[in-house]
Amino acid sequence: PQLRSPAEERAKVKELLLSFGQLKAFNLVKDAATGLSKGYAFAEYVEYSITDQAIAGLNGMQLGDKKLIVQRASVGAKNANVAAVAPVQIQVPGLSLVGSSGPPTEVLCLLNMVTPDELKDEEEYEDILEDIKEECNKYGVVRSVEIPRPIEG
Repeated sequence: PQLRSPAEERAKVKELLLSFGQLKAFNLVKDAATGLSKGYAFAEYVEYSITDQAIAGLNGMQLGDKKLIVQRASVGAKNANVAAVAPVQIQVPGLSLVGSSGPPTEVLCLLNMVTPDELKDEEEYEDILEDIKEECNKYGVVRSVEIPRPIEG
């Protein structure tokens, strides 16, 4: 069943996350123009130790006709001594954030976020670029954003 409104969708996602523990931060990412959910959210638990439990419990869960993908939103954050606690990302398919278990890096690779058609339209491309930069800036300084575009022909 389709969730009826952005407020209901936000409440449902937050309810799922709260079932594991108290949240320090929660952000269901919305399209600035329409106010509709973009299909992914960021959450951070008050207790760092809850993060792995939430990921294990929610990743792969069926929500309506979608299967949730839940994973850490930052690269190299598996060490419990990390000063900046790694938030959890929860999303539905169509947008994917991929992390690595390798050494920490300043490069964050976001995959499956857009379609080639969205990148062909200049205005849409600029909106996507700005949305990504704005969201990533919440977690640290963004030096640059590179979005490969399809080559015509």
